[in-house]
Amino acid sequence: MRQNLVPDAEEKRSRFEFQGKEFVIATDHPLASNAAISVWKLGGNVVDSFVAASFVISIVRPQSTGLLGGGFAILNLEKGKIRKAFDFRERASAKATKQYYLNQDGTVIPNKTLVGAYSAGVPGNIIGFVSIQKKYGKLSLAQVLAPSIEIARTGFSVYPDLAKSIASSWNTLSPEMKIIFGKENRPLQEGENLIQNDVANVLERIALFGEKEIRDGETAQKIIDFYKGYDDFITQNDLTKYRMKEPDPIFGFAFGNRFMTMPPPSSGVHLITMFQVWSELQEKSSLPTGNVGENIRIIESMRVAYRDRAVFGGDPEFTNVDTNLFTSPGYAKEEGDSIEKKVVSGNWQKVPNIQKTESYNTTHISVLDRDGNSVSSTQSINGSLGAKMVVPGTGLVLNNTMDDFAVAPGVPNLYGLVGSKANEIAPGKTPLSSMSPMIFLGKDGSSEMAIGAPGGSQIPTTIFNTLFRYRVQGFALYDSASFPRIHQQYLPDTVFVEPELKGIFPENQMPFYQVQYVRHRAKVFVVAREGEKLIGVSDPRGDGIPLGF
Repeated sequence: MRQNLVPDAEEKRSRFEFQGKEFVIATDHPLASNAAISVWKLGGNVVDSFVAASFVISIVRPQSTGLLGGGFAILNLEKGKIRKAFDFRERASAKATKQYYLNQDGTVIPNKTLVGAYSAGVPGNIIGFVSIQKKYGKLSLAQVLAPSIEIARTGFSVYPDLAKSIASSWNTLSPEMKIIFGKENRPLQEGENLIQNDVANVLERIALFGEKEIRDGETAQKIIDFYKGYDDFITQNDLTKYRMKEPDPIFGFAFGNRFMTMPPPSSGVHLITMFQVWSELQEKSSLPTGNVGENIRIIESMRVAYRDRAVFGGDPEFTNVDTNLFTSPGYAKEEGDSIEKKVVSGNWQKVPNIQKTESYNTTHISVLDRDGNSVSSTQSINGSLGAKMVVPGTGLVLNNTMDDFAVAPGVPNLYGLVGSKANEIAPGKTPLSSMSPMIFLGKDGSSEMAIGAPGGSQIPTTIFNTLFRYRVQGFALYDSASFPRIHQQYLPDTVFVEPELKGIFPENQMPFYQVQYVRHRAKVFVVAREGEKLIGVSDPRGDGIPLGF
């Protein structure tokens, strides 16, 4: 599997890879990367750059994220003297209960968690960005916001992915959204200019008033007024009392390298399990060797991690997520022994095959400087163009993150992921997330790599695939990011394989797996240090570019 399966790799490399010595950032849009560069030139640091890029990406990728979305970020600064994890994810409002989404007979109301005002959680992005920048940035908030204000006011050219998202969602968009994302009663098309004056006004107020603007300022009032027409589902109290959480980061090892990531309700803990089970399986000499053995070890590690996610994953303030257990060597050994017994005995028990159409939105930003300071942050509004509604007078797209909860046990969400009671809807609760930002640590405590991905259920396996190629097989960073991937998420009980691997993936030698060849649309954004060189890669499956000095 080590031959070049990306024939246009060298042609694409010049766009999607950057090499520098002082600073590098990888994002999902050129304008976001440019914003980071502009504030760095003003004397900003990695935090200023991350926040500037975050505000811009909220403007230029409304199908992926937005100011009324939420996310996670981890920071490693000053050679590990400052290691922080931030949870500014959306939360269920005080009124949010599962009864909003169920019929009287207990069946799920179709699409109510996906479309409309009731699909939104209390947003956290603005509070997260502003709070983190205020504490750890060097520039004024106005300086950091200047690029996003200009882009919202003057507009930018609609690119193919955005045009496709608008067109495919057109019939479900609210009237206000159609005005913003349309022209002459039709969807905006590729190459046309998208101007967002209402969003620019919001940004200017944020520059003046900071997070107060989303708590009890003009923008907050517009959200409250909007929800008066929807049973006061989100209230002034929800916005005022929202708090960004700052849990301790958690740590694990991937292919011998120590890293830090987000604790639950992120899926970072399950990614640690995935790496540790894989490592345990390397010691099982009774397992097949070669290409077959390699794939069994990867697939079964993925299956364990996603099983745990489905059964136990949730907000640790509402349910017990035993992080110490899932990251312990003893747990990995127990699971490894169980897998060995299954493989050797041939006793492959199938689990129910639940299928559902997926969306692959969300965004990620990775930043690294020459001193090893870094930020890794994943942000989202969940599905494409979120709830398909904007708050009138703001231009801000509502998230549809309530779909990340388990409305009912065994009912899959937008990404085909199944949850349990641990992830059921409750007031004030944060939904389980696949987002798993990571930072790899060097011996001196500085950062060697920051990595993460958008892509719904495929986020953890995208990170695993990339690091496996890079750390184990020795591919270059760009080749590792672009290499065809495999994915298994427990439910559905299917191994998803990218088409380029057909004929190479040993499907005929593994009849115990159900295999489906399909494009893996998650995108990895990674920055890394190699000696004196800094390398950034934005996944060639997307539209972003890395930049730096």
